[in-house]
Amino acid sequence: MALAPDDAPWYRRFRMLIGIYLIAMAFGVREYVLSRTQPEIDMQSEEWSRMAEVVSRVNPADVDTDYLLAMEALKKGDRDGFVRHMEEALLDKHAKHNEILLQAYAQHLFTVNADYRQVNQWLNFWRLNHPASAEFFEIPLGAGPAGENDATALRLELDGIDWVLRHELRQPAQGSPQWRVLLWFRPATEIDIREAVAAVSILSVPPEQRGAFTVTCLTLENCQMVPR
Repeated sequence: MALAPDDAPWYRRFRMLIGIYLIAMAFGVREYVLSRTQPEIDMQSEEWSRMAEVVSRVNPADVDTDYLLAMEALKKGDRDGFVRHMEEALLDKHAKHNEILLQAYAQHLFTVNADYRQVNQWLNFWRLNHPASAEFFEIPLGAGPAGENDATALRLELDGIDWVLRHELRQPAQGSPQWRVLLWFRPATEIDIREAVAAVSILSVPPEQRGAFTVTCLTLENCQMVPR
C-alpha cells in the first residue's frame, strides 16, 4: 500500500490506524454485548466442569486454575480437595490478586469452625489486598429472628462493631434454607470475627435480659452472656 504524502489530510495519512481502531472497537463492543446478554456459567453445570478440566490442562500453574479446581472439588463434596487446591494457590503461590479466592477460603474456614485466629488471618488478608471489595461475608443464623424485637436487637449489636460497614439480614430462600447475616467490611480496620459471632448470638439471650446482658465469644464456639 502506497504511503500518503506528508501534505495529505490527516485522515488519509492515518487511515490504516483508524481502520484498525474501528475494527478493534467493534470487536470490543460485540464482546461486551455478548457478555451482558449471555447467562453466567452455573457452577453446578457440566459446562463448569468441562471448563475447569480444560483450564487445568492449558494453564495448570495459574492460581485461578486452583480456584476452579477447588470449586469443582467442593461441588463434588471433596472438602479435602477443596482445601488442597486453595492452600496451593494461597500459600504456595502467594495469590492475593483474586479476591473471590481469598473470600471463599475465609468463608470456608469459618463454615467448618476453624480456629478464629486462622479465620481472622484470611479475612484481614483479603481486606488488606482488596479494601474496596463489594464482596460480603456470610454468617448463618439457623432459625433466625423470631420477630421484630429480635431483628432490632440483632441490628443494634451489629451496628456496634467498628469494622462492619454495612449488614443485611436475609430470609431463607431457594438454595439458602436458613436465615443469614451478610457483612460488608469497613476499609483499614482490623477484623475479629468473634465480635460478629457474639453479635448474632444475642438471639440466644432471652428478650427480657438483653438490656442487662450481652454476649462475648472467646472462640467461634465458646460464647457466654456477660453484664453490659
